Amino acid sequence: GVRRIWAKHCPQEMLLSLGTEAVVSTQSTGWPCACLQKEEEEEDPTHLHKPRDNKLYQQKLKPCCMLVITTQKVVTLFVLTGLIFLPIGITLLVQSTEIYQLDVDYTDCYKRVFSGPMTPDNLKKGGHTGLTCSSQIEEFPDTTCFCDIVEIDIPDRVNNREIMFLYGLENYYQNHRLYRQSQSFLQLMGDIQGKCALKEYCDPFDIGENAEGGEVTYYPKGAIANSYFTDTFKLLKVTGTDEITEIPLNTTNISWKSDRESKFILPENWNPQQKWNPIAENFIMPKDWGNWSKIEQAAGTKDDMDEKILPKDVTDEHFINWMNPAAFPSFTKLYAKVNLVPGKYYLRTAYRYRVDGFGGRKFVRLAETSWMGGRSLFLGSAYCIVGFMCLVAAVFFGVISRRTRAKRHERKKKIDEQLVHYKDTHQSTV
Repeated sequence: GVRRIWAKHCPQEMLLSLGTEAVVSTQSTGWPCACLQKEEEEEDPTHLHKPRDNKLYQQKLKPCCMLVITTQKVVTLFVLTGLIFLPIGITLLVQSTEIYQLDVDYTDCYKRVFSGPMTPDNLKKGGHTGLTCSSQIEEFPDTTCFCDIVEIDIPDRVNNREIMFLYGLENYYQNHRLYRQSQSFLQLMGDIQGKCALKEYCDPFDIGENAEGGEVTYYPKGAIANSYFTDTFKLLKVTGTDEITEIPLNTTNISWKSDRESKFILPENWNPQQKWNPIAENFIMPKDWGNWSKIEQAAGTKDDMDEKILPKDVTDEHFINWMNPAAFPSFTKLYAKVNLVPGKYYLRTAYRYRVDGFGGRKFVRLAETSWMGGRSLFLGSAYCIVGFMCLVAAVFFGVISRRTRAKRHERKKKIDEQLVHYKDTHQSTV
């Protein structure tokens, strides 16, 4: 290699000491202003891997901390951790138990036939067929079965608070890799003809046939949209001896704002009146939605909960929540928000969604939220367990240290005596 040395006002002595070929260029002043040295040298391959020669890279910064771990420090650390974690865990557990939550499993509910006006007596006396809704849906898949009325008592501590109305599924693996990938993000963002990341991800819910037998795309395509949750619910309040009123369920702002604004967008020139029936035959609704669409059209404005089976479009917030797959096989999704006062309520469920094929369960959850979120015993229990284990570890190490203290002192005394003897012997020799 060639090494160049540039130095202003290079002295003559330096030029003589180079011992190799040198070129000196001068300015008008006559003073030498640069030296050029050419010498052949071998590059050291290990030089590239050496850290820089400064205090940061050489770990010589001051002040620095060199931790010397002793029994006293370890015991103190465990005690402090336990004393901090235990109160936090107890606080979280107490706060979590005060949050109201009620789960109603309706998987095996019985079919009930209602007759007459909607009064408390008629609700209780409705014809009990002795047939479960799951067995009816299994025999007649595209039908609606109304579950037996579930009576709910709201306690006094829930006084006009906002309650989350959620539906839940168990043993439903939305986190399966192929299921999660079976959707077209381009479609959901406004491109009806948008494709899936890979065609096989959306098969067989990618391409269908229209009325003329031609191939058109499903909108929205994929297994997630095709398996949309179709059960619907009504919450009824007993306001008097013979009066029952329906509690309005707030279904706005029940999904993430970022999803509503950025991920689920209507296509251009979308006609809200056309719903899932395109004016131009450029798409068809998902494979398993067709029969429910016919039921909706036949139901019209009847008060039988059939008018809102399918989402109105991709911006429907129930649809948005469903299209976000859950991370665990047992999950809940927000259906509505409602303000409740203490009293007696009736839950009326329209049973349509089949779960018997995979051994699943369905339930409804009414739950409050607080500053720590929903009701969950996991976080508080985790803090309590860690705090308790730290205190146990502190006691364990403290006992061991106390029992071995005499032996350590004896060992240290022997070492000190040997050092003194060595120094005396060394000095006498000198």
